[in-house]
Parts: sequence; structure tokens; C-alpha cells
Amino acid sequence: MTYNKFSFIFIVLFSVFIPESVLANSKSNKTHLFLDNLTPVCWYKDAKYSEGALIVMADKTFVCASKYDNQTTGELKWRIADENGRPIPHKPKKTIRIN
Repeated sequence: MTYNKFSFIFIVLFSVFIPESVLANSKSNKTHLFLDNLTPVCWYKDAKYSEGALIVMADKTFVCASKYDNQTTGELKWRIADENGRPIPHKPKKTIRIN
């Protein structure tokens, strides 16, 4: 019987001291984030550049192009460009790796 009295007193005392932030509805505190433009970009000197943009760094021309030659919708990165402004293709590795 003393166990029941103790638990009742414990519940009553600590339910009074629960902060309102714990009792508040968590759905009312949601923040909505709307992303309008999700196109990949290349960054240079805190400026965004779209795919195909050309810049000159250290006497070399770079183009904003796909990180991998076989992906058209993947990440973009600055790649060294040829004289026509197209990215120089990656050299394929001649090793086969088996795990």
C-alpha cells in the first residue's frame, strides 16, 4: 500500500513541474522548407556557374561539366577543357578490381 501512495505522490508532484515545451504539440513547431531550384552548379570564388561555363585559372581553361563521363544528371565539377571548350575525357583505368 505504501508503494501505491508513493507512486501517486510522485506522479502528482512531477506532473506539476513538467515544462510547457514538453507538453506542446510538436506539429505546431514545424518549419517548412521549399527548394525551388535544384539544378547542380559549379562554384568558383563564391559564384555559381551552370553546366558548360568556361573559366580560366592558372593559364588553363576549365569547363563546368559532369563529374563522370557516363552520367548526364550527376554532380558537376571543374574539368580541364580542350581548345573547343569541351571537357577532356577521363582516361579509363586498365586494371580490373575484384573484391
